[in-house]
Amino acid sequence: MRPPLIACLVLLLLSAAAAPPAGGICVPRKPGAAGKVGPLPSPAKLTPPQSKPTPPKAMPVAPGGDIVKALCAKTDYPDVCLAAIGKQPPPAGKKLDGPGVLRLAMGAVRAKAAEAKKAANALIADPKTPKLAVGPLRDCAESYDDIPYSLDHAEKAIAAVDKDTTGTMLDTCRTDVDTCDQGFEDREELPRLMSKQDAELAKLASNCLAIAQAVGLHPGQS
Repeated sequence: MRPPLIACLVLLLLSAAAAPPAGGICVPRKPGAAGKVGPLPSPAKLTPPQSKPTPPKAMPVAPGGDIVKALCAKTDYPDVCLAAIGKQPPPAGKKLDGPGVLRLAMGAVRAKAAEAKKAANALIADPKTPKLAVGPLRDCAESYDDIPYSLDHAEKAIAAVDKDTTGTMLDTCRTDVDTCDQGFEDREELPRLMSKQDAELAKLASNCLAIAQAVGLHPGQS
């Protein structure tokens, strides 16, 4: 016996209502306020590490001629300084430093003082020398003889890093040179027989003072 037509239609409608529509889209339920998720933070940009600049290398003071040139440049007579120190024998087996350059400059003063003393004694012994000039020449010879004494004390003071005594002894050398020249200035009728030697010694002694100040072995201006 076939089922009634109306019953078949009812069953068909109920089956269609129970099945989900084909191709339906599921829409998620909107979350509540408590479950709201904000936008994710953007990832931080990675900054590549910057290389630190390489500091400049310290340039050491070169031994020998470079340090001599540098210190002579601080004197009033740099050319005289370079020429005089160039004639002095450098210390054997030791790197030349500031005090070493000062010692070489002092050696130049010592050598020039010995030459000046020899010249003064030769004039004293010369019968052609004016008699009035003999006294001042003897004073000059004595002053030149005092210079090595002052330099010896300056050498010891340098070794002891005693800048006060070093400065005093170098100032004394400069004064000894002036003493000779003043002896002739007091007698205007006399020719300045030692003017050449005095001028050279004055420059060399002045260079010693300047170098001593530059290397910290003189307390102040002369």
